[in-house]
Parts: sequence; structure tokens; C-alpha cells
Amino acid sequence: MKERTLRILAALINDFVESATPVASKKLLESGEFHVSSATVRNEFALLEEIGLIESPHVSAGKIPTEKGYRFFVDQLLQEDEAEDLRIQKLFEKHIAEYHLEKTRESLFDMIKLCAHLSGNVAFASIENDQSLYLGLSKVLRSPEFVLEPERGAQIVEVFERREQFQEMLNSLELNINEVKIFIGNENLFEEVQSCAMLVVQFENNGIQGHIGILGPMRMNYGFNRALLRNVIGLLR
Repeated sequence: MKERTLRILAALINDFVESATPVASKKLLESGEFHVSSATVRNEFALLEEIGLIESPHVSAGKIPTEKGYRFFVDQLLQEDEAEDLRIQKLFEKHIAEYHLEKTRESLFDMIKLCAHLSGNVAFASIENDQSLYLGLSKVLRSPEFVLEPERGAQIVEVFERREQFQEMLNSLELNINEVKIFIGNENLFEEVQSCAMLVVQFENNGIQGHIGILGPMRMNYGFNRALLRNVIGLLR
């Protein structure tokens, strides 16, 4: 077959794969790839149909590939395409990254739910440049420290509500990956929580970095809470 005939067959198959609609000669010409008349394309269609590579699904409709046409395309016309391989690779990497991010979010929610329940304090987590979340605040606000001084409790609520600032504060902490650090009272960067203690650990999982931590009254079980964070962070590895 002539090169033009082969190019028309390839264009027809590619168009049909994308549209699932029979391809007419006019549609191929609209692509600007072929500088011939509509009659010439129809003649090429007739040749391709005669040798069984394309067919008409309905009277006067456009053409679609036959099974034989697909086989010919795969065996004779399909070429290695480095640009296509690179596009697929980038697409694959993007979806894998999104998958890991979503799984990390789900894991962090489960972890802070567990930490809040077992510690009786606020448990929080954040992913860099993404989001922060927390649980257990209502239980902490019932602690004697905050029942007697409700303004302090209100300040803690405000800190967690300022999500972006809270995230920036966590990012500014000098932490080693998977090492729990304890901040007590005035060691906390936010003045509003300087009546509290905070334990924070930075994690890295599948290229995703973030923090998970516990915040509550200075009257807390530091050893238990530190061990709790060490164990839950291990679930991300």
C-alpha cells in the first residue's frame, strides 16, 4: 500500500479510538493532516474496505476499523514512541503520588483518633502544604485547668482554627524525622498554648512529610504520650 493509504488508515483508527464514532472522509480532512480532496480520501477508504481493514457499520455512514484492521495497525503501523512513554510515566507518577497522599491522609486520621482516645488530649496531624486536622479538643477543654480558666481553653481553640499559622509553626520547628520532641509551657511558640505541653514528631512517608502530635495540660503523662507517638508513627513506615 502507498504511504498515504497507510497514513489514512492510521488516522482513521486513532480517530475512532478517541471518538467511538464512525469516521467520514470530511472529518479526516478537517484535521489538516491530508492535503487531498474528499474524493481521494473516499477512494482510499474504498481500497481499505476492499482488503478488509475497515468497514461501514451502516449505509452511507463513516468507516470503522475491522479486527483485521486493528491487527494490521498493531503489526505494521504502531511504532515505539518515546514521547508517549514519557507522558505515561509522568501520568503514572502523578497518580501514584495522589494515591500515597490520600492513603497518608486516611492513616493520619486513624492515628490521631487513636491518640486522642488513648491520651485524653488533643491529637493533631498535618501534611506540609496540604492540610491539618485535630481531634479530642472537647475532652481537653473539660480538664480542670481549662474549666477554671475558660479563656485559656478558648485560646487553644483559636490556635487550631488558624490552620495555616498552625501549619507554619509546625514547619518552623527543628525536628528530626521520627524523633518525638516535647515542648512545655513557655517553650511553645504560640503564646496561646503556653499553659500547655505539646509533643510533636515529624514523619516522612513515600515522599510525603508532615507532623503528628499531642497537646494538652502540662499535667499529662509524658512517658505514655511519647511512647504512643513513637508507636503510631511506626505504622506509617
